[in-house]
Amino acid sequence: MGSKAKLFNQQHKIGSTFIYQPNRVLRGGPVVRTVEAARDLKSATVVEINVAPYFVNIESLTPTG
Repeated sequence: MGSKAKLFNQQHKIGSTFIYQPNRVLRGGPVVRTVEAARDLKSATVVEINVAPYFVNIESLTPTG
């Protein structure tokens, strides 16, 4: 695990809820829950969520708390 994924996993436990916003200009989005720990890929840090598209960039998630 790289540094971004490690930090995300320390701050947000599995099962945390977020608002999924693939485009920040468009406000709002569905509430999603993480189902797996975040992982660093070459170009992004991704986490598995409970709805499609299932694997998302952590930059598109806003914590609900």
